[in-house]
Amino acid sequence: MRLILQNSVWVFVLLLILPGSMFAQQDTLQSRGRLKNIVSVEEDIHRTRVKFPGGDVEVDEMNDTITKIRVGRRRYEIIDKPGHHTRIQMVREPLDAFKGHWSGFDLGLTNFFSTPFDSKLPEEDMWMDLNAGKSVSVSMNLLQYSIGLQKERDNFGLVTGVGWTINNYRFDTRYIMIRDDDGYTTYREATRNIEKNKLVTSYLTVPLLMEFQLPASKGDKDFFVSAGVYGGFRLGSHTKVVYSDDGDREKEKGRDDYNINTFKYGVMARVGYKWLKLYAQCDLTPMIEAGRGPEVYPWIVGVTLVNF
Repeated sequence: MRLILQNSVWVFVLLLILPGSMFAQQDTLQSRGRLKNIVSVEEDIHRTRVKFPGGDVEVDEMNDTITKIRVGRRRYEIIDKPGHHTRIQMVREPLDAFKGHWSGFDLGLTNFFSTPFDSKLPEEDMWMDLNAGKSVSVSMNLLQYSIGLQKERDNFGLVTGVGWTINNYRFDTRYIMIRDDDGYTTYREATRNIEKNKLVTSYLTVPLLMEFQLPASKGDKDFFVSAGVYGGFRLGSHTKVVYSDDGDREKEKGRDDYNINTFKYGVMARVGYKWLKLYAQCDLTPMIEAGRGPEVYPWIVGVTLVNF
């Protein structure tokens, strides 16, 4: 009992030097009934803990650190070891690091705009019309770097990293992409029965996203939304055509750059709630170099299968 009384004096002294925000919270209490709803007390044989908005006070007789006071990220400890003087130390609790939602595996459907956010292709470019249900994008976002932008919270910041995106554009026509003798991206009509006709591109992708998460307090963040821009560097491209004649299948691959832009950039948005995570992105640069072929802008909508 003497020990608890001695520490109560220390608690009183420390409360006098704590930030004024604690007293501001207490001043707003208008009645004893409201105080009971805000302040809670936990007790067992050796420990008493009082919780209040923004902090708590704990007295533990079985530990050398017999009194702990926490307000926000500040924690005060009163330590009393036998044969030593009682001392007070302040400990700044580490803030959980902000972690964004970029790294992982994405799966999406891709298609073309004739101009950004206009899905109808011009008549002369209809040879690039896609089978929307079979045009698939796969992204492996292997590296991520998160930058928190708040001192007292961990739910807002910038996210960047590196990913590898493979786009499969499945054409819904009999026209096969080629590059003619003048270096122009155009097409030729197939004279055989086509089973599969697609263009494959792969890009190294670097995003720069601003992300906001809820709840704002420490712990798991169930909801997030992020938006920003990305840049891409083309790693490769090729066409693949599968012919099917009387049950016989024959594959034909064309390895060329088809005037596809080496560099690109676009806008991206990502949103998630618990296990469900969706994303959408649109290139703001045409897929094919200006003046060298049809003007189309790829876009993707999809879901994140795995985050890590």
